[in-house]
Amino acid sequence: MRTIRNVGPESIDQYMEVYLNSYPAFKSLDDDCYAHYEEKTLLDMTTDPDVDFVGMFEDEKMIAIMKVVHFRINLFGRMQSAYGLMSLGVHPLYKKQHAALEMVREFERRAAAEGTLLTLLLPFRMDFYRGMGYGYGTRMDEYRIPVASLPKAVKDTGRRFELELAGKDAVPEMVDCYNAVCADNHGALQKFSEEARLMGLSASPRRLVCRENGEMVGYLVWHYDQQNDTNYTLNTLVVEEMVYADGDVLQQLLSFLRKQADLAQSLVLRTGEEDFYHLLEDAADTSGNYIDFGYLQTNVSAMGSMYKIFDPERFIKGTAYRVTAEGDLTARFLWNEPFGGESRSITVRFRDRRWRVVQSFEYAAEPDVTAELSLANLSSVLMGSCSLSSLVRLGACTVSDPAEADRLSAFLRTEQKPWSNNDY
Repeated sequence: MRTIRNVGPESIDQYMEVYLNSYPAFKSLDDDCYAHYEEKTLLDMTTDPDVDFVGMFEDEKMIAIMKVVHFRINLFGRMQSAYGLMSLGVHPLYKKQHAALEMVREFERRAAAEGTLLTLLLPFRMDFYRGMGYGYGTRMDEYRIPVASLPKAVKDTGRRFELELAGKDAVPEMVDCYNAVCADNHGALQKFSEEARLMGLSASPRRLVCRENGEMVGYLVWHYDQQNDTNYTLNTLVVEEMVYADGDVLQQLLSFLRKQADLAQSLVLRTGEEDFYHLLEDAADTSGNYIDFGYLQTNVSAMGSMYKIFDPERFIKGTAYRVTAEGDLTARFLWNEPFGGESRSITVRFRDRRWRVVQSFEYAAEPDVTAELSLANLSSVLMGSCSLSSLVRLGACTVSDPAEADRLSAFLRTEQKPWSNNDY
């Protein structure tokens, strides 16, 4: 008999047994390791109001764990609630018994009961979550480039910025700055309590803050990796986090990084800006890798957050404020629920630069276009992390009228694809 319930310090020994065996990297399981992670977990359990620790029990034996994060996410310019899945793990003696699947379903049941619009996670296995209806978010690009490739100069816009090196005492203001930037960027997640607390625990990263009229509008966190055991001047500058309110602030931060070329020859920088390479003097990365025919490698890409819009009707009603393209179009979306579930559909009217769900009694005629795709791809399309037209070209979406596919795709397009750099 299995039960799932929230857990706390009273279950710490069973929780640690599952956690340390589910995430073995960098864990030796000796007394010092156990004490370190026990102390951290107890602090998280008793301190973080926006995280639920959850356990699955079989006859009072804890066989699986997860953490449920109550996020705030920017959806098309307005902050909304979302559920994040974190630290899902199964006891090594209970693997391949559908415990992880049951835990994810419980996670989604809780999200639906609370009225949230979507769930999200960082996947340990993309195929597992794709099968459950999770769509890919926007990729993160990692650039490994010469520091000298960064923009040379900052244009004079009449704005006055002040840059200053900062210590741990600046972290609370940095969190406020980050959350303010979230309010202007679709898909951005506010930092939850554990993430914000970890920002201030280490004194080793270097921090630079950018202010305008005394207000923090951006910051950098970075460290140096030594590249040669004997020559201390050969280093790589690794940007751990870069936050900016707008392009002018970004130019200030990049200009600062370029000026460190005497300390580091190369730079590692990660971003969700898919057009970032257009800023670079030389977009080729330090690998020198050449791809046929005539292409020089600029970066590597990686997948992060995956989204599931488990109730598309609720999602569209909850984002009725979203601004769409001009025009008038009625579209029907068809999909199957995961694991051979029932077929479902929804009819959406795009008009007056808004979208809304229309019921059958409101709209008896056939829609202008019908699109059939998986729930995972529908989640990505509704979030704006991929183009419906692209899916049609790739054969991952079928439409009743190919001539209307580009029009429908334009209504669903977002100027900025959703992206976040949160660690959860």
